[in-house]
Amino acid sequence: MASPNSYTYDDGAMREDLLNVLTNLSPKNTQLVSGLGTSTASSIRHEWLIKTLGAVKTNAYVEGVDASYANTTDPTRIVNYTQIFREGYQVTDTERSVNTAAFNDRFALEASDALAELKNDIEYALIRGSMASGTGSAARQLRGIKNSLSLVTSQSGVSLSESMLNDYLQLVWDNTSTEVNEIYGNMYIKRKISAYTGGSTKNVNATDKRLINSVDVYEADAASMVKLFAHRYVGINGTDTNHDVIGINSDMFKVAYLRKPFTRELAKTGDATKGEVVAELTLENLHYNAGFCAKAHL
Repeated sequence: MASPNSYTYDDGAMREDLLNVLTNLSPKNTQLVSGLGTSTASSIRHEWLIKTLGAVKTNAYVEGVDASYANTTDPTRIVNYTQIFREGYQVTDTERSVNTAAFNDRFALEASDALAELKNDIEYALIRGSMASGTGSAARQLRGIKNSLSLVTSQSGVSLSESMLNDYLQLVWDNTSTEVNEIYGNMYIKRKISAYTGGSTKNVNATDKRLINSVDVYEADAASMVKLFAHRYVGINGTDTNHDVIGINSDMFKVAYLRKPFTRELAKTGDATKGEVVAELTLENLHYNAGFCAKAHL
C-alpha cells in the first residue's frame, strides 16, 4: 500500500547537494619564486664574478713618485648548478569523460595542481638547497640562500631580541656597501619582530582605533626599509623549539632559468593521459655577504 505521505528518506529521485566549488587549503609559499628578479642560465654550471676593493688606508704620496699597485685584486668566481624540477600527473580517460562537479577537465586540474606543487618545491630549494654537481645516477641540486651566505651566526637557543636583530643588520652593513631589505622567518619569528616597539612601521588607518599587530616594514639605523615575510621553509619542523631568521638584499639574488616552467603531455600508455610540469633553474647570489643567516633562535 502506498504511503499517504512523501518523505525524503527513501526518495531515489532526489539529487545530491554537491557544491560546485573545489577548495584546496594546502599551504603555498612562493615569495622567492614570485618576488625575486630573474636572469638566464646558459649552462648547467652557472657562474658569475665578484671582486673586492683593497683595505682602506691613509693615502698620501710624495710629489713626483710612482704609483703603488699593491691593492690590486683579481676577480673570483661563484658557481651554482641548475636543478631539474619535474612534477608528473595522469588521469584515466574514463575520468576525463565522466560528468564532474567544480571542474570541467580533471587533466587540466591536475596540471594546475602540479604547477603549484612544483613552485612550492622550487621555493623550498631556493631557501634550503645544498649544491650538488650531480652524476649519471645522482641529480644536480642548487645551493639555496641559507647555504649561499657567509655571514652566519648560530645562537643555540638564544631568544631573538630587537638588539640582536639590529646587530645582524649591522653585520651586513659592516661587510658590504649594501643593506638588508628583506627578512624571512617562520610565523613565530614574524610575530616576535612584530612585538618590537622601536624602529617598526605599522600600517594602521588613522581612523581605526584597533591595535593592528602586524609589522610589514622594519626600520633600523643599518637598514632603512626592511620588508618582513613569514615563510614556512626558513625554520625547521614543528617538533623543534629553535627557529632561524634570514635577511638579504633581494636585489642581489635572482632566479636564473635554464628552462622556465612548462607543461607537456607524455607518450600515451594504457587507457590514461599523462603529463608533467618541468623547470630547470638555479639561484644566483651576486655576493655571499649580501645577507645574514642567524640559526637556532628561541
